[in-house]
Amino acid sequence: MSLRIFGYFCLAVISSAILLAAGTLAWFAADRKLPVEIVSTDVLTPVVKPGGKLIVQTRIRYLRECNTHVDRAIYDSHTHRRFLPDIDYERPPQGLGEFTYTSEIDVPDFFGSGPAEFRAVPIYACNPLQRYYWPITRDDIVVPFEVESPQ
Repeated sequence: MSLRIFGYFCLAVISSAILLAAGTLAWFAADRKLPVEIVSTDVLTPVVKPGGKLIVQTRIRYLRECNTHVDRAIYDSHTHRRFLPDIDYERPPQGLGEFTYTSEIDVPDFFGSGPAEFRAVPIYACNPLQRYYWPITRDDIVVPFEVESPQ
């Protein structure tokens, strides 16, 4: 009799652990809301010479504290590109709320004249499932600008 009760107890513990793990995994999988809102992105220097500086100002509203990774690059119309240093942080740098960030980006000397773009690709992770397997993504942030002839 006591062996049967012990067996039922073990079955209850194992079933509870499986249900708890499945419930936690389902909760992590359903957590897909974007943790930031990009309020605006403005180019303060819309025309830049090769070797000059592109200045981009971005207003961001942080809604949740999540790990963020941003891949950045600039492209010109002559198939040249320059990869910029990534931006990584565990939590929003200044806490939650709305903040304005200004980035100075060096435009390479080899960029040809014509239209160009700055592109940022953010990836967010608010729980372990997103960090290691299925991150939250959003549309690329694309900022057009013009590269002036170096004359």
